[in-house]
Amino acid sequence: MKEYYTIGEVAKIFKLSTHTLRYYDEINLLKPWKIEKNGYRYYSKAQFEMISTILLLRSIGTPISRLITVLEHENASLIEQELSNYTQEIDNKINALKNLKSQALMLQDSVKDTCYDNQITVKTIPKLWMLAKKFDTQENDELDINEIVNANDSAQENWNSFANIISTIDKKSLLAGDYHTYNQYGYISEQPCKTNRVDLLQVVESRLCVCCNAKVNRIDHLDIDEVYDKMLQYITYNNYRVVADAIERNVLDLYAGREKDLILFFKIYIPVEKI
Repeated sequence: MKEYYTIGEVAKIFKLSTHTLRYYDEINLLKPWKIEKNGYRYYSKAQFEMISTILLLRSIGTPISRLITVLEHENASLIEQELSNYTQEIDNKINALKNLKSQALMLQDSVKDTCYDNQITVKTIPKLWMLAKKFDTQENDELDINEIVNANDSAQENWNSFANIISTIDKKSLLAGDYHTYNQYGYISEQPCKTNRVDLLQVVESRLCVCCNAKVNRIDHLDIDEVYDKMLQYITYNNYRVVADAIERNVLDLYAGREKDLILFFKIYIPVEKI
């Protein structure tokens, strides 16, 4: 095996550009061991392990400005620290991906549970975390965009990306058949919410609810009235009574192709107790 290799051969062996090798030479990171009078650069096979180490450190994100310091250190401690930092970064990414997978599976289950069945059921819903704001007045039901942005920014660990948009209808309006005067709006999830906006955070404890899924095709949501009517009839017929505000949870929105052809899937919770 020969001792020296041209810059082109080294570039080919390590799948580098000759431009990169010349740059490493210029910054004194990796200089050829031999330069002929004609300017030809030759690298020794003894440098191959150094080149491999440089490529490894670059692949884990070590900046070029730090490489010289790391490689010229009198022992391996700095390289060990670089590798330790990298493995910690990998662990962090793995944990983040596991969390994303868990949330995606939860959303998948929610879609499966909401979009194919519209039967009225009675069940105990799990504990929910709600980041919500009250409407200013019943006459002013405009959303406060700034508050929504602030609430989103306050939620940690990507919470709101997998939460659902909700509106609530207070018990009085619900029983009066007024299904479009909303009390609160915001986000809800089974995942705990960490936020500094404690003024907006509510924990909905696990409770008995009459539940139903609703498919809505109108922007004004008037076609959801029939669902609420049936739910209230079910509550009366089965000797339940409403004990708290209804939660209207928007699980999925689809668009059928034209500008106003909407398909919205909701899950409605009405808290009840047996009479």
